[in-house]
Amino acid sequence: MLRTMTAILALGALSSPSLADQPVAIGEIAYGPELIENAEDFGERELERLSGYLRTALERELRGQIGEGGYTLNATILDAQPNRPTMAQMSGTRALHHSSISVGGAEVEAELVSADGEVLETYSYGWRSWNIQDVTGYAQWTDARRTFSRFADQVSDSLDERADAGS
Repeated sequence: MLRTMTAILALGALSSPSLADQPVAIGEIAYGPELIENAEDFGERELERLSGYLRTALERELRGQIGEGGYTLNATILDAQPNRPTMAQMSGTRALHHSSISVGGAEVEAELVSADGEVLETYSYGWRSWNIQDVTGYAQWTDARRTFSRFADQVSDSLDERADAGS
């Protein structure tokens, strides 16, 4: 009986495509309405920096899985707050200085989409500093980058689990 079940499970795994057989492309990185609204405050060019940080984190965590012709991971940065003022914020507010600090963080979500457009998995993660004392010595987007790194790690773990379940 055990051999029969093992054979049936093995045949089932062979008949359904596993994630291990499909490369993952990092697709569009979009911006949520709240982030776009805040972009007026911290500057439009910061959106490009944030999407670059997220793409770098995803590429780092998904190395070995990245490729074309398989699944696509589309991400959206819903919101982000810097730990230190951006150039646009300092130029618009006299009270801010480059050494000013604040709690920062980000919220991000993503969808894993098959080649035929089916959403296979959704991901969501958000994190912010809890205390201003934790911010000392940070750069502009330290907490947002930490959020992106943790998010990318969770996506990678999920894709590994999917691949293990399908193989």
